[in-house]
Amino acid sequence: MKPNKQNELYANLMDEVKVRIDAINYAAQGFIRLPTPIVREFCYLQLRLLCELIALSCLVAHGDITFLQPHKLGRSYSAEDIFERLTKLREHFYPVAVKQTPKDGGIRGFNLEGINPSPLDKHDLLKLYGHTHKHLHRGSLKKLLESATPIDITINMPEIVGWAQKINDLLACHLIAINEDKVIICMLRNADDNFKVQVATAERPTEPL
Repeated sequence: MKPNKQNELYANLMDEVKVRIDAINYAAQGFIRLPTPIVREFCYLQLRLLCELIALSCLVAHGDITFLQPHKLGRSYSAEDIFERLTKLREHFYPVAVKQTPKDGGIRGFNLEGINPSPLDKHDLLKLYGHTHKHLHRGSLKKLLESATPIDITINMPEIVGWAQKINDLLACHLIAINEDKVIICMLRNADDNFKVQVATAERPTEPL
């Protein structure tokens, strides 16, 4: 069987998602022994990159990879830019969190049911993306001179972990509808395969004539 390059690249992006979520959880447990402001910046950097990984995964799911390489959309890395352009191309492009429900006690497999409301919809992800900005930039010289406050040494770890959990809940088991007949299905941690990422393409069966 010919390898599915699209699914392979999608799985690679999800592997990176797992690494960055784990990195945030390590930081939350105190395993990163750095000054508090640096730990905070590290965590928000991971969140920002997670937003970009989700945007890039949408791009991979919805586009021919070879075609997109020379295209402006293929060169973009901003989550806001990618989402704006994808919205114009396809209405439903964002991951849909789903849960598995067994058929006949699991004998006949599983159904996938959408989780509503979404653990992290597109609006909230872009809100997070914008929120990370202030934690990763020192601001203008004018703002610095006007502020009498020294460097902030606090860190809101519950907020950071909460955002990471929402991303995990969105992607733990999700699908992306490519069109009316085809979806990409992904499990972030497949318990039946050493918790590896699993990606598959499912198509509506053709009815016999």
